[in-house]
Amino acid sequence: MNEEFYNYIAVDDDHVDDHVDEEIKSYLSHERKSFFTFAGAGSGKTSSLIKALNFIAESQGEQLRTYQKYVAIITYTNAACDEIVRRSNFNPIFKVATIHSFLWELISNYQLDIKEWVINDLNNENEKLRNELANSRITVKGKTDREAKIRRNSDRLIRIQAIKRFSYNPNGENLGYDSLNHSQVIKMGSEFIEKKETMQKVLVSKYPIILIDESQDTKKELIDALLNVYEAFGDRVIIGMFGDMMQRIYLDGKENLPEIIPDTWAQPNKIMNHRSGKRIVELANNIRKDIDGKKQKPRSDTGEGVIRLFITDYSKSKIEFENTVYKKMADITKDNKWIIMEERKSLILEHHMAANRFGFLELFTPLYEVSEFDTSLKDGSLPELSFLVNVIMPLIKAYFIFITINQLKEYVRHYNKLSVKELYV
Repeated sequence: MNEEFYNYIAVDDDHVDDHVDEEIKSYLSHERKSFFTFAGAGSGKTSSLIKALNFIAESQGEQLRTYQKYVAIITYTNAACDEIVRRSNFNPIFKVATIHSFLWELISNYQLDIKEWVINDLNNENEKLRNELANSRITVKGKTDREAKIRRNSDRLIRIQAIKRFSYNPNGENLGYDSLNHSQVIKMGSEFIEKKETMQKVLVSKYPIILIDESQDTKKELIDALLNVYEAFGDRVIIGMFGDMMQRIYLDGKENLPEIIPDTWAQPNKIMNHRSGKRIVELANNIRKDIDGKKQKPRSDTGEGVIRLFITDYSKSKIEFENTVYKKMADITKDNKWIIMEERKSLILEHHMAANRFGFLELFTPLYEVSEFDTSLKDGSLPELSFLVNVIMPLIKAYFIFITINQLKEYVRHYNKLSVKELYV
């Protein structure tokens, strides 16, 4: 989109992106074209996705149901899945899933292929570890860790022969010998899609439309696999990606995604920011000016917004300094919500900072120092953390609920004239 159009002509500015939703509808119907939609912060990306789903349901829903075909919507979190399912009216033609659950649903019935892949993967890892042990510069601890891992892998290779069916839970524990971990499912599923023609045919037959939310954070292995599927079966599948590289959170996504999109794909851009004030949008545009040149426009009915940069001595207490900033911002903006904790938001950009701020630094630091935990620690899929979150924390909550109920019972017994019904009222 050129600068002349960006500075725009006689159009209603707040609806400058409406054409994008119409273009996407055409790609999903008569044009049948894959697309990558740039959707910056506050541009209504999810709204465009839901409009696309509603259009598919109205125009192709009956046909999809008749031939038992579905639309795959891949997103990053369970919360995003729940929102899309709800806003698409729980329509069964839409299979909304996280990356992990989508891949597992696709490959879970190919148990012989899974077994062969796991055996090869363990053997390859052991070979890599043995090569590392041959390095004379390896530390004693490094040697001990690698030898222990080789023993664990070798033990699993023996036990794996008796496994009839592998299991995997995208949202829970995967600790048994018959269990696969999250990284294995991502790597294996992506390889199956990329290299096995049968899997590619199954994929495009079941899902003639594949839509990817937050594509900048989608695992690079899956992106590569889907682009390979498009190269082989582009006439049988529509792939639609929504995203913005400046909103990238995880480093295991495809770093140069916009540059590798095939020339045959459409690339509609959403340039309106419905969320932020004019000065904030201007600042964001200046920040990314030398990165990708993408520009957004603020709504005509939005306020100017207030931006201030505060610089302090690094040795000062961060909490004390922040409280000073909140008070100053309250004075500058004439808005006392700045000094009310429940009314303000803080953006924490780094994991160490979050761990320190929220009081779990002693738990985070030793795990962070283990390189193989890098991704699973940051995205919350580390089994050890999952055990704490999904087992220990519910037990603690249940304990406090039990204590509360007992206290209520004591209260009722003490004031026996007060009925239970009156108590709840």
